[in-house]
Amino acid sequence: MAADLSFYREDELFLGHTQIRLLKQVALDGSINCAAKNLKMSYQHAWHILDKLNELSPVPIVIRQKGGRDGGGCRVSPYGMKLIRTYEKKVAEIIQFLSQSNSELESCFF
Repeated sequence: MAADLSFYREDELFLGHTQIRLLKQVALDGSINCAAKNLKMSYQHAWHILDKLNELSPVPIVIRQKGGRDGGGCRVSPYGMKLIRTYEKKVAEIIQFLSQSNSELESCFF
């Protein structure tokens, strides 16, 4: 059983499955470009998602580092990591609730 949550801010999608997948990949790769490639999405699409996240957030979620001799990169802020953990926890709780509800409903039929 799968669950997909979506959270909105200012009537715009703030956080959902795609945003979480991208944030987790950026945290692993330290790069929007690498994360986009690993998730098989365009860099432009990934950049737009992360830009919108930061725009809608009260504090930065993704912190970009300018290129230099070793190139640029980015990292997920502590707040961003907390969002990932909280989102995943809520998804697990919903899956558990739906599974339990399904079992309770099925027991009504027999």
